Amino acid sequence: MPGIFRNKWFLLILAIVIIGGVGGYYYFSTQTADAQTSEAPPIQTSTVRQGELVVSATGAGTIIPASDVNLSFRSGGILDELNVKVGDRVEAGDVLARLDDTEVRAALAQNEIALRQAELQLQQLLSDPATASMASARSTLVSAQADLAQLMAPSGEQDLAAAQQSLRSAQQALNALLVGPSTGELAGAKADLELATIALQKAQSEYDKVSWRSDIGELAQSQALQEATIAYEKAKANYDLSAAGADADQISSARAQVASAQSTLDTLQSGPDAEDIAAAEAKVEQAQAAMDELLAGATDIDVELAQLTVEQAQNNLMAAQADLENTELLAPIAGVITAVEAQAGENVGTAAILSLADLDQPLLEIFLDETDLDKVGEGYEVEVVFDAFPDDTFMGTVEQVDPSLTSESGTSVVKALVRLDESSFAKPLVLPIGLNATVEVIGGRATNAMLVPVEALREITPGQYALFVMVDGEPQLRMVEVGIMDFSFAEIISGIERGDVVSTGIVETQ
Repeated sequence: MPGIFRNKWFLLILAIVIIGGVGGYYYFSTQTADAQTSEAPPIQTSTVRQGELVVSATGAGTIIPASDVNLSFRSGGILDELNVKVGDRVEAGDVLARLDDTEVRAALAQNEIALRQAELQLQQLLSDPATASMASARSTLVSAQADLAQLMAPSGEQDLAAAQQSLRSAQQALNALLVGPSTGELAGAKADLELATIALQKAQSEYDKVSWRSDIGELAQSQALQEATIAYEKAKANYDLSAAGADADQISSARAQVASAQSTLDTLQSGPDAEDIAAAEAKVEQAQAAMDELLAGATDIDVELAQLTVEQAQNNLMAAQADLENTELLAPIAGVITAVEAQAGENVGTAAILSLADLDQPLLEIFLDETDLDKVGEGYEVEVVFDAFPDDTFMGTVEQVDPSLTSESGTSVVKALVRLDESSFAKPLVLPIGLNATVEVIGGRATNAMLVPVEALREITPGQYALFVMVDGEPQLRMVEVGIMDFSFAEIISGIERGDVVSTGIVETQ
């Protein structure tokens, strides 16, 4: 707040001093008119008018393509075909030129043969019985090694308990066979057989009643008879087995199971003996020897090498296909051929032989003096007059401003790109690359603005202006808000009205 009051007092004092000086000047001039007339020219004035003010920067420009590319082959060779000339319009993907591909096609065919040979060799190895034998031998070896490891492993409490339970179960099964069925069991089996016999007789009787029919009732009785027959056969077999008791084979098998369970328990309790370990080790050695014999034929290695050969052949074939594709030079974009640097039959290398430019959206590269840097920016309007079309005005828009100055003929300039508005063309034109133009970059435009000569302005502080308005023949200082200005006129946004008369000092203006 104190700063604001100080500024106001400063402006007030300055205004009083200026008004006092001007008033004293006018008083003195009325008293000594003849002397004053002879010593100094009169104060000049100008009337505030309403109009348009345009602030612009003048520069030069040149047409450049929106995009351009130099095209070359990736490898050298004899140029067999050249399908374009300067000025031709092409589309993206068009074949522009082609190298002699005789050797490349021969190499491609050779690589196709090599790949087929590698695939056949791999197929033959995979169908060899030795390959399947390798998998079987590996499985046998793993199993033998597991048996030996289990034999050598110390017995735990759970293993001992399980072995003891197996022995008890085998012994109980043997005892049951030796004793045979009890009287109660035989009587129960006989009773089950009698019941099954009665049920079968009843089912047979019911079936006989409807057997002459061919409907659902007959089918149901048939199924009941079959079920009763099956139940009878089971009951009879169970009774016969109970009555006959165990045969010699069953008893022998049961005794063998008891002996096996006892042997397992003894082994766990005492640990494996030397013979068992030796036998297990012998199995491992035998399986390993069979595996080594198969490995001596290097079957696995041969298969892996054959697979690698196939992969290498595939890579070589892909490279050969790429080499064939590289014998064609394709257009990466749509555009116009602007340069051709080779002829059919020549031996070309990897240097560019064609230039392609997109002229559908022409750009103008413009250069302005560095003092006009404040008058150019992205989106600014541009008026363009080409040297070749002096009567036509083209419109455009600033699309890019270089962040650094460019040196042209020893002078620092601002470089920018302008995209031309095709709707502003006076007639359909194809603007050639390099076409020169004069440009006006519109830095500001004011329409229906209050305009005064720049000589009428008095800069009180930076950015703050005042001027003298003539009121009843006397100058009065008035603060104004200034908009854009050029070398001649300034836009006054507020502070005066149209028709006001302002002082321009002693400079005569129009």
